[in-house]
Amino acid sequence: MKGIIKINAKSREEVGKKIAKKIRKEGEIPAIIYGGGIESIPITMKLDDIKEILKSKKGENTILKITRDKKIVDAMLKDLQYDYLSDNIIHADFIRINMEKLIEVDIPIVIKGESIGVNVEGGIFDFVTRELRIRSLPADIPKEIEVDISDLHIGHSIKVGNIKVGEGIALFSDPDTVICSVSTKVAEKEEVVEEEVEEVVEEEVAGEEAGKEEGKEIKKEEKKWE
Repeated sequence: MKGIIKINAKSREEVGKKIAKKIRKEGEIPAIIYGGGIESIPITMKLDDIKEILKSKKGENTILKITRDKKIVDAMLKDLQYDYLSDNIIHADFIRINMEKLIEVDIPIVIKGESIGVNVEGGIFDFVTRELRIRSLPADIPKEIEVDISDLHIGHSIKVGNIKVGEGIALFSDPDTVICSVSTKVAEKEEVVEEEVEEVVEEEVAGEEAGKEEGKEIKKEEKKWE
């Protein structure tokens, strides 16, 4: 099967910060495999292997075959921990998978085409949702989900419910979630707001002037009766 990465790992009996620090000094990364109703297994693996996963086409959704103690585990990268001071990877979590069972993962959205609302109508494109949650067999997980925006006009949007995916893949994101849209230019909106503000100011000024004139008239009347 294409796209599978094979990784050699070693089991480790000792855990803790001191052991983890020692492992990292040796060019390896402490990690753990868990899930599947089986006991978690602490392991170590080469940092270069983790970098290879991240550089692969499917990234974190890549199917892995991790060999440790002559046993092979089907797994996927679940989480990475980084050193907040240097952004170096300091720990990795892997989750067991069953190639015959459905799993849920997040897939990146890739925009294709050029929107008519932008190129012809002069609108502004807004990319709102960049990932979709799907459910499928591990072997059917797509690298990405393409969204064609060629027919997207000003004032229109593309929602999750408008997206078609391949056979065997189910979308689990809310159908009403907006993926992208095209709106009028911000400058045009600002001009409308400015005009409304000017009208309000003019009305307030006119009101103040009218109030002043009315006050003058009242004073004149008062003087007549003194």
